[in-house]
Amino acid sequence: MLARKAVVGQVKSDVLVASQGRKRSANVALDLSPMMWQVVYGIAALVAFLLIMMVMNAYSTKLGYEVVKTQQAVVQLTKDNDALDVEVASLKSPVRIQQIAEQQLGMVLPDSFVYSTKSAVTERTVQEKQQIID
Repeated sequence: MLARKAVVGQVKSDVLVASQGRKRSANVALDLSPMMWQVVYGIAALVAFLLIMMVMNAYSTKLGYEVVKTQQAVVQLTKDNDALDVEVASLKSPVRIQQIAEQQLGMVLPDSFVYSTKSAVTERTVQEKQQIID
């Protein structure tokens, strides 16, 4: 019986040694020399740099399109503003205002004007005009 125990103990130690060997062989793929680790880190840094450059390029392209759209909107709004300025100028025209006053409101130009001051009231004669000229 003593012999069997020794054999069993020997088998167990062989299994233990064999299992340690398997663990070591599994890590052989990651057991790289320092030079190889530098190459792996260099490649990882290059890939990270290229990804960052791609993201930045996509973002700058997007901003470029937004700038073009904004410039087009500014041009269109400038045209609209100019058109509105012309419309305001035409609506402010004294000739147009006189026509509306005479035709729609029944107003007429007075024959004379009276100016009052604190000291005296005088009447002045004014030549009558048919149309107001711009």
